[in-house]
Amino acid sequence: MKILLSIFLVFAGLVSLKAQLSDGGFPIDVPLLKSTTNDDLIQLPRFEMPKTVSSLSDANLLKSITFAHSFEVNYSPENSGVLYKYAGHYIWRLHIKSEDAKSLMLIFSKFHLPENARLFVYNPDKTAVLGAFTSKNNKPYNKLAVYPLPGEELILQYEEPFDVDFKGQLEIGKVNHDFIGVVSLKNSSARRLSGECNVDINCETESGLELQQRGVCRILADNEYGTATLVNNTARDGRPMILSAFHIYDNNETAQVTLYDFNYESPFCTGIDGYDNQSISGATALASSDRLDFMLVQLSANVPAAFRPYFVGWDATNAFPSNTYIIHHPNGDTKKISHDEGVCDSMSFSSNFLSNAHWKVLNWESGTTEAGSSGACLFNNDKRAVGTLSGGYASCTNLSYDAFARIDKMWDTYPEVEHQLKYWFDPLNSGKRVIDGFDPYEQSGGVCNVFSNFTIHDSLKIHNQFVDNEYVTESAECFSQFEYASISGLAIGLSDFSANSVNPELIVRIYSGENGPDTAVKQYRFPMNSLTKGAMNFLNFGEALMVEGVFYISVVINDSEGNSVELFQSGLRSYANSNSVFVKENGLWQAFSEYHIEEKGIALLMQPLICANSLVPDTGVIDYDNDVLKIYPNPAQSYVVVEFDADKAVDTPVNNCAFEVRIYDMTGKIAFQNTFANRKYAEINTQLLNPGIYVVQVLCQNEKFRSKLIVGS
Repeated sequence: MKILLSIFLVFAGLVSLKAQLSDGGFPIDVPLLKSTTNDDLIQLPRFEMPKTVSSLSDANLLKSITFAHSFEVNYSPENSGVLYKYAGHYIWRLHIKSEDAKSLMLIFSKFHLPENARLFVYNPDKTAVLGAFTSKNNKPYNKLAVYPLPGEELILQYEEPFDVDFKGQLEIGKVNHDFIGVVSLKNSSARRLSGECNVDINCETESGLELQQRGVCRILADNEYGTATLVNNTARDGRPMILSAFHIYDNNETAQVTLYDFNYESPFCTGIDGYDNQSISGATALASSDRLDFMLVQLSANVPAAFRPYFVGWDATNAFPSNTYIIHHPNGDTKKISHDEGVCDSMSFSSNFLSNAHWKVLNWESGTTEAGSSGACLFNNDKRAVGTLSGGYASCTNLSYDAFARIDKMWDTYPEVEHQLKYWFDPLNSGKRVIDGFDPYEQSGGVCNVFSNFTIHDSLKIHNQFVDNEYVTESAECFSQFEYASISGLAIGLSDFSANSVNPELIVRIYSGENGPDTAVKQYRFPMNSLTKGAMNFLNFGEALMVEGVFYISVVINDSEGNSVELFQSGLRSYANSNSVFVKENGLWQAFSEYHIEEKGIALLMQPLICANSLVPDTGVIDYDNDVLKIYPNPAQSYVVVEFDADKAVDTPVNNCAFEVRIYDMTGKIAFQNTFANRKYAEINTQLLNPGIYVVQVLCQNEKFRSKLIVGS
């Protein structure tokens, strides 16, 4: 395998190690801040905790849920915290504590930063850091919600250079005290709050909604939980519109400080907690109606390819839906799916809504809904959204109905564009009432996806060979299914870990090798104290690493400082050729099938995020024969010759056949395209191409041929 020396940023952008879109990095270490003074500390008052989670749902059967107590405040550099001058910066530091909080969430009522200014939010020992938030996070409405930070304390640090164009505007309007556990560094099980009858989305194999599930997100609307869905429009332009229920927001302004979590789900059918650090903050309300209980918003940023977004299709006809599904986040839990085998009725849900404006699901054959499921789309048998959940009596202990606001009623019941869906769903004015969904990155070839050797049929195990054996230092997973790939991050299941050194780190390595890990070509380090036990953890590489051929991803499970890690693995498989795991003991790598348990195989619970791979447009391409297509020199420096023999390429060759040459980069975008006639070769200037791996494709008489090309620096 070759590892290209050039490492590049993924075209659609990546997320920071923590939560929402930000620039990463760490706050300036100011010596003055190491004093023991508490001049910057604000202690929030105590409040009476709710007795039960169920008491937080709406009394009239609406299924949103309050997860936090909101403290209304007005903290700014002018009235709170401490100001410093250090290293060419004005630095504002504010320390907030709310006793017994599971996490704290800041909502800025004023947020507008100059270029080069940075804002961080972190806990006192800096094991969890959010940010840097910069001028890139500025919104037209000058507000920002920051993702909840675990624990009962947080520190805000704002760094503004002396020479900025204008003074930043910062004011905290709310501090949300989370009493449920939106996030937790140490106790992932406390976040699994939904009823036992709920079905994890990745346990469902028959619905065929694998694409649609990527469009569903959990929302934190101020201090309430709900569910929402990315929706398509007739222009198919990837406009990041989200559909949910009005009663979660209560007003249009709440959309501006709502957080949208993507891909929070348990992997495969393991039941362990997922990762929740793919989030976008803020949106603008486009249309809403309290009488129809819908809210349509546009996100403050396009959804990055790394989030793997899918824009679902919809059906705005009045056809009664049947065999329906809902994908949702009950009680803010990981993504679930529920199924009804019957035909929906039309119903009037309550006097608060228009008559006959809801679809009625009589009862669920599998799963249910709970508080926090509100706003989730109901999908019909054609996998199109037909409604959004308002509420109902259904629960794990009550086989009763749920009511979904009807999309056909939202369509144009009200003529004003701010109270209907038609204007926004059909910007082409095509008259269509039914469309399918789509992936906005598919046509460009820039689709991101997660890959794994773990399967839904595997059980979750911890094999003793890896535990309490100080001579076993690493475990690696082999990935052999790619010609080349761009690795942007890694989701990994961590059963447990022991952090014994001062600043313990999880070490991840990328290896090359044909018959096992041979050469370590890249290493990444992540603070171990920021990881979550018993859960999937997403590790963002920051920069994408391009690899070719077989590669291995390893985790150091025992280091010289006494730190150790336990990885989730599959149960034993029957045959050695089903093994994808290698173990390093006493400095030597062995396949697991040859290590203690012969002729048995396993896989690690590991999912690399790959944002460009060998899947380029027109996957039906015929691999070239050396007599048909020759490319040289390869690697190329300043030029490449594409030699093509049409007489050998097609069944009925035409003299002087014109052939088209396309060169695709690793995102699937065309970097070069031209047609050549009256010749059998083309000389192409490669100095205009960035160093990297490309695919050369030749088209002649509807036949396609390809080869790889490496362009050096």
